[in-house]
Amino acid sequence: MLDKSVAITFVNALLDVASKRGEFERIEKDLDLVSDVITRHDNLKKVLFHPTISRDDKKDLIKDVFGEPVSDLMRNFLYLLIDRRKERVLEFISEIYKEAIDEKKGIVKVRVQTVIPLTGERLDNFKKQLHKITGRTPEIEIVRNPDILGGMIVQIGNNLIDGSVANRLQNLKNKLLSVRTA
Repeated sequence: MLDKSVAITFVNALLDVASKRGEFERIEKDLDLVSDVITRHDNLKKVLFHPTISRDDKKDLIKDVFGEPVSDLMRNFLYLLIDRRKERVLEFISEIYKEAIDEKKGIVKVRVQTVIPLTGERLDNFKKQLHKITGRTPEIEIVRNPDILGGMIVQIGNNLIDGSVANRLQNLKNKLLSVRTA
């Protein structure tokens, strides 16, 4: 199994080269196309990932499938993956390239759970605070969750900040139980 970090390394290198060449937007579109095709066509994945199919045959397949619609840089990237026997990077390409592009554009994905949806001025102020904290532009997904009772749960990347009333009550309960048994 290919380590996802290898896929991240390859995609980040591609995006760096694309930025330097002024082809960032084009590569973004190319990655979207490649991701879509790879995701939808299992047979293509089977052929590309099959260890007994020659590198030349795989490159011919890439040229036939993607040909003109993708840039030379993208096609060369796909050839590089084949030459290095890292075709499995394509399994992760959809997820990784979107994260990498967001990072390059200075966007951070934020998931917020609240009982009462954030709207208007409250939402604007919250976005400003997130921008101050992260230094990036927040893209917020708001999820209504009545189970948290109040407050909010904020997830920024892999970081989770649980400021919910339900969490506070659970913590209080745990403290009271630990005092009672002590």
